[in-house]
Order: sequence, then C-alpha cells, then structure tokens
Amino acid sequence: MKYKRNERELKDNSGTAKVVGITGGIASGKTVATDALRAHGYFVVDADEVSRELTARGGDCERALVGLFPDCTDNGVLDRRKLRALISRDVSARDRLNAYTHPLILSKITELVTRADRPVVLSAPLLFETALGRLCDCTVCIICPREKRIERIAARDGVSRADAEKILDAQIDDSVRATLADYCIPSDRDIDDFTEEVVELFDRLFGSD
Repeated sequence: MKYKRNERELKDNSGTAKVVGITGGIASGKTVATDALRAHGYFVVDADEVSRELTARGGDCERALVGLFPDCTDNGVLDRRKLRALISRDVSARDRLNAYTHPLILSKITELVTRADRPVVLSAPLLFETALGRLCDCTVCIICPREKRIERIAARDGVSRADAEKILDAQIDDSVRATLADYCIPSDRDIDDFTEEVVELFDRLFGSD
C-alpha cells in the first residue's frame, strides 16, 4: 500500500464521503486513475471534459475565445495547441483565459455534482487553484517525478523538452498539491499496481469495500 494520509489533522471521511476530488498536474497519471475508477463503476465528473464540451467548435464559448485570442486560431477556428502554448508562457493570457472559462466550468460542475444521486469522483487539475475543492469531502493527489512527466509530455504532445518544462512550470508544483491533498498516490510504477491502489482507496472513502 503506497497511498498515505497527509501528516496533518484531517477529518476521517472513510466510508462516508459523497464527493471525492482527484487532482494532479499534467502527465501525472490522473487520467489513467480516473479511467480505472470509471471501469470500476464510479461516476466521474471530469473538469477537462466539461471544459472541452463548453468550448466545443462552433459554440458561444469558442467564439468568445477566438475573440480573446485571435493569434491562437487556424482559419477562424480555435487552435487548442496554440492556446496551450500561449498560456504556458504568458501569465496575462492565462489569467484572461481563466477569468472567462473558470466561472462557466465551476457552474456546470456544481450542477452535475449536486444533481448526482450516487458518489461522485470529481477530477480536476486545478482542484486547489479554483473553488472546485470546496465541493469535495476529501481529496486525492496523483504525484509523479518531474523528469517522468517531462518525458511523457514531450512524447505525447510532440514538443521539445524546453517546451515541456514551460508547461510544467505554469502549474503549481506537486509538493504544493501534496500538502493540500488529504491523500497522495504515486504513479511512477507498474500501471496495474497503481490503478489497483487508486480503486482500493476510493472504495474505502466511499464505503464500497
């Protein structure tokens, strides 16, 4: 068993939690964890998926983003890769994006969570940077060494090491997330071992074991 409870006074929600948040930086293994939880039968509300739905091509939100970031377009259509690259190096651009999208995402996620009639896994990379953490009874952070994450980003997105480092540097460090979270699970190991532990912890928190 590799997951651990943080060494600070926290309410023990084992068996009573209704909403458990799961977070982690880019390329940390959070998606692998949530995929395993879905396969296990849990209802997952994913902030990234909500964001993509809200900014779907042709919608009001995408049109607004095209207006906010005209240099991140391709034939009048939002180029998400260009936008990701921009906000990784430009703090003011990232702040503009967050100021527009975060209220919309928070509103939609709050609606999904409050209407749910079963336990909710709330997956959000910005769980602690936004108000989403307030919806959770407890939180789990997926952590992974920086070097491993750099390798994953470069391979997955086809970017240079320097660009991968910039993307990481635009997010809060794992050490900060780990301090804020109730539980931490390392992902830099055998995938079956990792996902088994994720499911084991969530079963315990939801009282499903």
